[in-house]
Amino acid sequence: MAFIEIEDLDFFYPESSRPALHGIRLSIDAGEYVAVVGANGSGKSSLLRLLDGLRLPSAGRIRVAGLDTAYPENLKKLRSSVALVFQSPVDQIVSTIVEEDVAFGPENLGLPRDTIVARVEEALVAVGLSEEAKSPPQCLSAGQQQRLAIAGALAMHPSCIAFDEATAMLDPPSRASILGLMDELSSRGVTILHATHDMSEAARATRIIALDSGQVAFDGRPQELFSASRELSPSLRALGLPPSALLSRELGLEPLAGEGAAPLAARIAAARLGMAEPRASLRPSAPVDSSTKASPESGPSQAAFPVFRLEAASYDYLRGTSKARAALRDLSLDIPSGSLVALVGKTGSGKSSLLQLLDALALPSSGKAYAFGQDLGSRATDLRAIRIRAPLAVQSPESAIFEPYAGDDVAFGPRNLGCRGRELVDRVKRAMDRVGLRFEDFRDRRSRDLSGGEKRRLALAGLLAMESQACLFDEPTSALDPEAKAAVLELIAALARDGATVLMATHSMEEAARADLVAVLVQGRLAALGPPESVFYEAYDPAWGIGRPFAAEVAAELASRGWTLDARPLDLKELAGAIREAGEEGQA
Repeated sequence: MAFIEIEDLDFFYPESSRPALHGIRLSIDAGEYVAVVGANGSGKSSLLRLLDGLRLPSAGRIRVAGLDTAYPENLKKLRSSVALVFQSPVDQIVSTIVEEDVAFGPENLGLPRDTIVARVEEALVAVGLSEEAKSPPQCLSAGQQQRLAIAGALAMHPSCIAFDEATAMLDPPSRASILGLMDELSSRGVTILHATHDMSEAARATRIIALDSGQVAFDGRPQELFSASRELSPSLRALGLPPSALLSRELGLEPLAGEGAAPLAARIAAARLGMAEPRASLRPSAPVDSSTKASPESGPSQAAFPVFRLEAASYDYLRGTSKARAALRDLSLDIPSGSLVALVGKTGSGKSSLLQLLDALALPSSGKAYAFGQDLGSRATDLRAIRIRAPLAVQSPESAIFEPYAGDDVAFGPRNLGCRGRELVDRVKRAMDRVGLRFEDFRDRRSRDLSGGEKRRLALAGLLAMESQACLFDEPTSALDPEAKAAVLELIAALARDGATVLMATHSMEEAARADLVAVLVQGRLAALGPPESVFYEAYDPAWGIGRPFAAEVAAELASRGWTLDARPLDLKELAGAIREAGEEGQA
């Protein structure tokens, strides 16, 4: 008997007439490692919640470890076998101290105290949170809270763990650590279900199940999905491919599931040149001017008036208490008008804290913070006016949606600014149309009926409707499917093109590479600031722990194999072109 058996499953949410899942038939064996992929609203989260008994089928049957999820008497045993890590970690954090939160599950299993303590310590080590054992969860960054939620699941020692976008808020090293943990758990016989929008992550699984509009569109091995010879349906094409597969296809090579930068570079070198002896290292396309070279001392051109300025600013959480911690330290930074700046750094490096300082939601513990030339620490400064001129879209901004109807939610901000009548309608229409929620189609839609991606875009429309001089975004694309992510990134780029000053915190180096400037934070300090070509090549330091765009990683691997690329590519098409040119030169 399979560990999970799903027979003719239909599921409707009470408020919806359209099924979230329809006609699902699946069988998953104990110890399988399955990636569940699909666009926002395809049914991934619904499926995982049904497996844990948090939702009940509208039709059909689900058995997990032989237990029918429809029977209440099975739920306690079921949930000790299946642990679910939610997409939003705050939804499952229940305690005021990190180690107590991890202990919550084992305590409810009635385990001996010594066993609980050992499991908590083991789980915190596994996710890299041992030093935060005594900390309040609210003092953790979003990525650290995500790791806390994973630790709570690990401490249960379940037979199956279902991860719902559990890596979406993690920095590259933390993501690699959690993915490695999934590999390890799978090797120990734990059944892994991983719902993800990242096809590089999905490629690590032994099986991929793709959902489209609540139905199974694909069920098979990753290599079958990524094969160059496979014709993909529009819904599967929309899922995207791992960057290694995209680059392989661009160069006429067979995509290999789960291939990293180093092995791909070796295949490229063998296929294109077959070079045995190194010739030269990667060289830049043009000399890097010292005024733009990334360093803590340098920054954007001082010719442009800085919209935001920090002067030796520090910020401490819970200052004056035994739980005090430094979030930012002696940070000096200028953000010129009209620039698009990406903030990158490991989880807990201070990105969110920096955005809160610039938006005057927090004030420096020491040093100075200025916005639009005004000292944010001065009593004469109208902080509400600053927040209107530079609104902040917090992580998971859709959680702030509260109006019943979509159009009303977008109108909330400009209405509070005094907009009325035709001006208000025009603002709301412009904002909704701009994010891809056509005003005529969505203005009267119930907010709660929108998909996750639509809610994210609705929240961004509410920010855009304020038509501010600057916009601050904290992980705006986390947990979005590829199409929705691309739309949000284009929207952010368009804001900058239209003259707004935009700051975006991100864990994606591909996203950071699209910015005018990249600011690297390390333990609350500014480690580097400069254009992406400089930050990810000449100035790059692996100790930052942020990784690089995949194109830059492959280029660096090729350089170590003797390739001379007359470019510093940051995207795959640019890299493919540079590889072709280098190959032609090598064959000449």
